[in-house]
Amino acid sequence: MSPEPDTDFRPTKAAGTVGYIDPESYGLNVLTTKSDVYGLGVVLLELLTRKRAIFKIDETSGTPVSLVDFAVPAIKVGELAKILDPRVAPPELNEMEALELVAYTAMHCVNLEGKDRPTMADIVANLERALSLCESSSHGSISSGTISVVSD
Repeated sequence: MSPEPDTDFRPTKAAGTVGYIDPESYGLNVLTTKSDVYGLGVVLLELLTRKRAIFKIDETSGTPVSLVDFAVPAIKVGELAKILDPRVAPPELNEMEALELVAYTAMHCVNLEGKDRPTMADIVANLERALSLCESSSHGSISSGTISVVSD
């Protein structure tokens, strides 16, 4: 929001939470709608993996890992199943297709350059498509209200 309608107001410093802030805006100190897209991509990755934006793979090692650096390579090589939240029961065929769509959407959201990220309208369209895939799945699907969760 700008202080006056006809002025171009830009913050002097981009701020945000580590792991969610767009690397491009952090370096350039300019926030755009594509900065929001990056943060949303991180949230989508969190939903898929049940991991935080910055986490430790091994609790004994103190080395923090970026969820983007952890998840994107697996998605790129088609190994989504290896990074999905292990507490959730294996998805049905249509649900797996929906999860892949969400994963690919998230992967594009976290591209390093804002110009390579999708628009919010594209993201909404992909998420709606993913939901429709789940709704067309057989009984026990996500959309039917029964979610099978494997206990720890």
